[in-house]
Amino acid sequence: MTALMRPALELSGVSRSFGAVRALSGVTLTIEAGKCLGLVGHNGAGKSTLMNILAGALRPDQGTLLFDGQTMDNVTVASAQKLGVRCVFQELSLCPNLTVAENARVLHPSIKGLGWRKRAGKLIGDMLDRIFPGHDIKPEALAADLSIGRRQMVEIARAFTVTDGGQLRLVILDEPTSSLDATTARQLLAFVREEIKTGVSCILISHMLGEVLDYSDQIAVMKNGQLVATGPVSDFDRQSLVDLMSGGEHPDRGVHAR
Repeated sequence: MTALMRPALELSGVSRSFGAVRALSGVTLTIEAGKCLGLVGHNGAGKSTLMNILAGALRPDQGTLLFDGQTMDNVTVASAQKLGVRCVFQELSLCPNLTVAENARVLHPSIKGLGWRKRAGKLIGDMLDRIFPGHDIKPEALAADLSIGRRQMVEIARAFTVTDGGQLRLVILDEPTSSLDATTARQLLAFVREEIKTGVSCILISHMLGEVLDYSDQIAVMKNGQLVATGPVSDFDRQSLVDLMSGGEHPDRGVHAR
């Protein structure tokens, strides 16, 4: 198998507990290179815990993670970012007292020296132009002065920026359209479909099942910390997703239930 054919990420038997609470139980999942995986499940299903593990914010109690075919132990936020993994959580993380350009530089400390603000501003401005054409966000604007929707746009755009010959492999988007209007939501999802053509993978977490069905290549369903079904998007429809999240199964639809 060549490097280009390797899955972007493979999880095997990943488990995580918080005291007596079993947040994840033996999750095995493959995220294909150049594909969008839609991840669905009710609140408390384990989606956020799983994403925190992928992003390096949490460590699994058990199981293995393979990035581009390489087993990774003790993954941290910094090492995950070096591997090309970015995560945009629903709880936005921009520093409100910094400008848009300065927030971009937080993710890219290699942008330094004379004129670094201009370079950081161009980096984030160009990406905002690509994802959200017609936006009115200025690189010199303070994050605190932006609406929640515009902050979300900046955070999303920042996740897709790359410097110093770095490579973007996987972007995790957790409810990315929750604060966006219909136009900017469509712009983002259309951009994701174009971006994965370059080999970048995406995990799309959304309670908007129509978005997941329309823009994903594969779907994974979680319930009570377990992966209960995976398969190509053609195996699912809105009703089957609702049933699976609630405990039902539809083997006649070709769903791979666990």
